[in-house]
Amino acid sequence: MPKIVDHAERRHEISVAAMRVLARSGPDGLTLRALARELNGSITLVTHFYADRQTLLAGIIDELSTNYDDDLATLPLTGDRVDDLRAYLLWMVPLTPEEIDIERCRVALVHSAENSTIASFFDSMEGRARSAFRTRLDGLIDEDVMEEAVDFLRMLVNGAVLSAVEHPQYWTEERQRRTVERGLAALGLVSAQSANG
Repeated sequence: MPKIVDHAERRHEISVAAMRVLARSGPDGLTLRALARELNGSITLVTHFYADRQTLLAGIIDELSTNYDDDLATLPLTGDRVDDLRAYLLWMVPLTPEEIDIERCRVALVHSAENSTIASFFDSMEGRARSAFRTRLDGLIDEDVMEEAVDFLRMLVNGAVLSAVEHPQYWTEERQRRTVERGLAALGLVSAQSANG
């Protein structure tokens, strides 16, 4: 009797393995052969689901987008606007080694941004992140400085991500948390949590 394969689950496994290879070896190291080795399988295991590098990159992008949407949906909304903004900021920065690897993968994709699918992914993620910041800043920041505040927070997060990827030993979870608090303070935002913590 033939083995039944859950195609969606197998595509997910291959995409996650591809993200590991990309994070570890960079864009040049992400080959179908390297991915087959990562999966302890043959190249046909990969090509059955991803015919070539372009479809594989699209699979990685789908995985990253799905993870973003799924994880964002689980962020609790406490009713305290500053705490909700803080939670979103802390969710966006890589606090654990696993999160740093995911961000390392995403940063490695920048080298392939001439690919229209990847460029569209980055444009989409920028818009989604900016929208989420606007939603969380609504009522906290005057509308006339909203875009400046969003720019500031995007720069804070992007800088934290790149710094943690480049120097994970220096950008510990505690240091990133303190930096997020300083960012909130720079916008004049405090809450019961930061006042008591």
